[in-house]
Amino acid sequence: MTATVHVTPLGDLIDHDTDADDNSCICGPTTVPIELGHGLIAWAYVHPSLDGRERAEGD
Repeated sequence: MTATVHVTPLGDLIDHDTDADDNSCICGPTTVPIELGHGLIAWAYVHPSLDGRERAEGD
């Protein structure tokens, strides 16, 4: 059994595509496997912001 979740930034410059079960959003999300135990794996698509807030957090 697998599950898919999308992690998206709030209030970004675009509405991120979270309808698909893949990483087809224009922002180029990273696919991360998450082991849930008992043989279960969830796939998380982590969407970066397009407004650059990640760069500001590193300062």
